[in-house]
This record gives sequence, C-alpha cells and structure tokens, in this order.
Amino acid sequence: MIEERPNQILMIAPSLLGESLALQLTSQDDNLELILDKKDLNSLPKLILFCLEDAEVSNQIKLEILRLKERWDQSPILIVVPKSIKASPSELMSFCTEGVIQDPTIELLKESINILLVGGRVFKLTNETNYNTDSINNSYGLGHWLLTSGLVQINKDLNTIQQIIENKTINPFYLFILLGRRRELITAKRLILWLWGPLEVLIDSPVKNITNDNLNLTKKYSTDITLRNSSSKEIWNVIYDRVNERLQNDLINPTDELAALFSLNNIKRINLLKTLLHEFSILMGKLNSKDIQEKGFEKTLQSISPELRANTLRNCIDSYDRLEKNGVEVSISDFLVHNSELELIDDELPSITLIIDPILNNRPILINGEYLSIKDPRALVQLEMFILNWIFRTAELVSEDIISSCSEWPELRKYFLNKELISTRELERKRNHINTKNQLQNIFKKPVRLYESKRLYYTVNKNIIEKIIIMEPRDEELRKLDWTQRQIAFIIELRDALAPQVQSIIQYLGDLIVLILTKVIGRSIGLIGRGIAQGMGKNLSKG
Repeated sequence: MIEERPNQILMIAPSLLGESLALQLTSQDDNLELILDKKDLNSLPKLILFCLEDAEVSNQIKLEILRLKERWDQSPILIVVPKSIKASPSELMSFCTEGVIQDPTIELLKESINILLVGGRVFKLTNETNYNTDSINNSYGLGHWLLTSGLVQINKDLNTIQQIIENKTINPFYLFILLGRRRELITAKRLILWLWGPLEVLIDSPVKNITNDNLNLTKKYSTDITLRNSSSKEIWNVIYDRVNERLQNDLINPTDELAALFSLNNIKRINLLKTLLHEFSILMGKLNSKDIQEKGFEKTLQSISPELRANTLRNCIDSYDRLEKNGVEVSISDFLVHNSELELIDDELPSITLIIDPILNNRPILINGEYLSIKDPRALVQLEMFILNWIFRTAELVSEDIISSCSEWPELRKYFLNKELISTRELERKRNHINTKNQLQNIFKKPVRLYESKRLYYTVNKNIIEKIIIMEPRDEELRKLDWTQRQIAFIIELRDALAPQVQSIIQYLGDLIVLILTKVIGRSIGLIGRGIAQGMGKNLSKG
C-alpha cells in the first residue's frame, strides 16, 4: 500500500513568523508540510503561502507574485496580510492570486488553505487602514484639518436629522424645518466637495445608522468571499448570499432617489426586495438550459419579465390577505397584479444579460479595461452591484404600481405605506412628486447622461444605499431618443462647441478694455492732470 504524502506548502515569510506559523499549522494536521526554503522543495508545491509582516504594500510585492506565478503557474497563492495595511480591499484583490486573507486565526488559515488545495478561492478583507485622523491632520496641515472637521460636523448633523425624520412622530412644523435644514447642509457639503475635490474618502460616511449596535459585531470582514469550487452554482450561491446579506431591515436611503420604494413601510419594503432576489434566483434556474440560451437571453427575458413582476406582487405578501372593497372581500395580491402595468421598463436599467451570461456560461467580465475571470473577486463584486441595482430599480417600478393602487383603494394604505402617507393629501403629493421627478429624469437628465456616456447604479455599503456613476458607451441608446430629448443633447453639444470661442471672445474683449483703460483713458487723464498741475504751478509762482 502506497502511503499518501502530505501536501507540500511553500511559505514565504520572515523567519520568526514563518517558523511560528509552520509549527501551529502542522501541529494538528499531518496532511500539511510547510517548506520555509525553496531549496528544500522536491516537487511542485501544492500551495504558496505568502505572509506579509510589514503594513506597507508596494509594487515589489506585486512583482514577487508575478515571479512566483511564472515559476509555479499551477500552484495557487494565498496571501496573508496584517490587520492594518495601507491598501484598500480592491487593491488587495487586484494581486491576481487565488486568495487574500487579513489577520486570520490559525483555524481560519487552515480552513482557507484546505479550500485552495481543492481549487477554491478565499478573500477575507477588512476596511481597516493606517489612515487615521491624527496622521491626516498632521500631514495636511491646519487648513485641511479645518475642512475635514467641517465635513465631519455636517455628516453628524445629517445623521442626527435623518434619525429624527425616520422617527415619524415629529410635529409637522418641526419636520418642515428639519427638511429645510437638511437641504442646506447637503448643499453646503456639495459646494465644499465641488471646490476641494473628493476629500470625503478620508472621513466617515455621511449617514450612519445609530442602530448599528444591533448588528452582528462578530462579523469581522467587510469583504468575505469564499468559493469552494468554480461551478456556476457555487458562484451564484456566493453572490446570492452576499446580496441577501445587504438587504437588511435597517437600510438607509440618503439619496434623492427611490422615493416610491421608501414610501412603503419597512416590512413590506424588505419583503419586496427579498422576494425580487428570490424571483431572480428562480429566473437563473429557468435560463440555465440550452434551448433558452440558443434563443438568446434578451428575447426570453422580455417575455418573462411581466411574469416575474406578477409573481413578485403575489409572493411579497401573504396570498391569503384580503380586504373589503365596495363591500366585497378582494384578494390584495390579485388586485395588485390586475391593476399594475407589468410591461413598463426602466430605460436606465442595463441589460440583464451582463449578469446572467457570465454566471451561466463562465464568461469573463470587462472591468476597467481588463477582462477578469468570473472567479476573480472583483468580478463577483461587480456582479453583486449589478444585481442590487436591478433589484432596487425593479422594486421602484413595482412600488409605483403599489402606490397607484393605494390611491385607488384607500384601505390598502395602512397595509403598504408609511403612516404619513395614509392621508389622501400627502399620498397625492407624493405621487405628484414621483411623477414630476420621472418626467424630469426622462426629458432632461436621461439625454445628458446618455451624451456623457454615464449610467447610474445603486448599491449598498454598510446598510446605506449609495449611487455610483459608471462610464460606459451609450451611443446606441442616444440614437433612439425622441426629438425633444435629442434637442437637450444637442444643446449640450452646442455649448461644448461654442464654449472655446466664447471664452476667446471674452478674453479678447477683456484685453481690449484693459488696453483702452490703461493706454487711452489712463494717459489722457494723466495728461490733463499734468496740465492742470503745471497751470496751477505757474499761477502760484506769479502770485
């Protein structure tokens, strides 16, 4: 019987750290053999464990990783980084290794090694860096300290106002004052950031939920991705769990968007978001067949989308819930389905094929000019953002249908909407606000975004909904605009074309005015003054 040899693991680490880790890893696992010197290798290493002791991450480390890949291209690389490191999670994930883990325990490190040995991937990273406030203040001086401290104070005030507004028991008069104060603070903050650039990356997020104390404090890693294999099912399960984790009960919406979605009460809003995620998962299963893939995703999705929204309306509430309407008990879900416009499409929603095709067909994803494998953590994060964006935009359309049904059937308001929208006046005001904003978006903002090749995405970061602008070609959509929308784009183009000429004319006129004031009028005044002075001098001398 041939005895199975232990897995040889090459560890690259400072001597003291390497010896300590090797002793702890092999003490309870006979299947691991840690090699601290490359000369002691007698075969291809099953895994390369690269431990960084210093908090600095430089290009030399990236070059070292490339050399390791060139020499042992079939051996996965697991990088272990310290707790505090001067690199963001996105930078650490760009090392093109099979795993990066930050400040692990011995048990977690063993588990990660075993996952990589069977072809999986592990990325567990925090957002902790060495960029503390004191070092920023000392390096940038008093002016920068005053600026950042002002932004911090604005953020704190916005946080406090947001919590008071969400309390929903405030007097309407004080609510009116608080809303005005919030607009003033947001305007002041935008002005500061417009003048000084994106300095907010150095300070806390503008809105933080005070109820974060109720969150699971044992969750250590902000980026926690574990792929046990490279199958489409495993990749989808990981993305599903990450998206589901972000759809929490205490989502905060500091943006000026998604007004219809956040008109729903908290329970119905979360049920709607979770149901959409579940329906999307069912959709992935339906599309994972050769017949549908041969027909093309887009045509299939166009026919399935109304059914998906109908199922969402049926499943986001209890199918047995009924209310009286004109003296007759009516099923709420059936009424919503028949009263909704299920064919509506959000024009700002990118093609859903960008999500489905990479997952089902193992296609690479283009990110920042680089094609990344679906197993790359940056690709998973991108797909996660796409799915969250699809959920929020679809939920907004469904919420608009629900609000319309609540206007027609008043008894639904207590069931679906926030308390302040039970009033007919407040509900109609909210509907008019949503309709006006949609019209402005369609007529003005959309042509400008298309012409500037920008697309707005929604994502979630620390229970806060954020807006992200991504640059992507949208020329085909621009050509499909109607005449009115094209005129808006034409005005922007005309402004860009005329701006240099107008600037030159203004500069020329300014130079001409300066010339006239200094050379002509200035000299004339000087000559007149000199003549007067000389005349007065002569008269005085004669006297």
